Amino acid sequence: MNESLHVTEYNPGNGAGTLVLLHGFPVDHRMWDACAPFVSAEWRVLGVDLPGLGESPIPEGEPSLDQSARLVAEVIVGLKGPDSGPLICAGLSMGGYVAQAIMRVNPDLLDGVVLLDTRVTADAAGPRESRFKVAAEVERLGSSEPVMGMATATLSEETVEERPDIVEFMQTLIRSQSAAGVAWSQRAMASREDSTEVVKAFAKPTLIIVGEDDTISPPDVMMQIARLVPGARAEVIAHAGHMSPVEQPAAVAEVINAFLVDSFGTKN
Repeated sequence: MNESLHVTEYNPGNGAGTLVLLHGFPVDHRMWDACAPFVSAEWRVLGVDLPGLGESPIPEGEPSLDQSARLVAEVIVGLKGPDSGPLICAGLSMGGYVAQAIMRVNPDLLDGVVLLDTRVTADAAGPRESRFKVAAEVERLGSSEPVMGMATATLSEETVEERPDIVEFMQTLIRSQSAAGVAWSQRAMASREDSTEVVKAFAKPTLIIVGEDDTISPPDVMMQIARLVPGARAEVIAHAGHMSPVEQPAAVAEVINAFLVDSFGTKN
């Protein structure tokens, strides 16, 4: 079975390094479509569809974020070379969980990390059980409809009320996901490990980004994560909820660009 993840190149870059973008749940790499073009042209920018979502297949074996991390790591290894420059992984929500799994099992692959609107703790019993129930319901219906509410739940109230185009975009992304992929992702997230100590041990450039109106991974939670990493930079994005790169793509890219320049400069 071919388990290779689907990768989209947003920008070939000019040799400064590579930025790998990992999406949240229950969408795919397209959540980065508006943000990626604002990232510095010096950097190669890639969007990865995580297992079972977008155009990526579901891997064999039990659902786990370690599986996702292994497959993303294969993508990263394929990018590494003597002149490839630093490699940075930016993960939002579920993508942040995958980035943390890479930090746990193979931290040497990464030269830095951007964690957006995510958490480092494992699910408590209640949320974990809820994920399993949703996975079963998605499979029963053969549709992503049970998670369609996340089209608005992941956005700020301001965006929901004033930007129907963003709501429609999120609905389109969610509706296009397979039931099997949505269920696999829910079960993988439910089984994830606590990554608090992993993040504390990651002594490389780290950027924390959170939407000021994120109710899923609120600013106070994200600031706690930032305090775990010595020297980590933290930025709050105004007028954004959990999907900060979707709601405020230019603002998120501006923060990422400043982090890349300050941490890695540009390659001559």
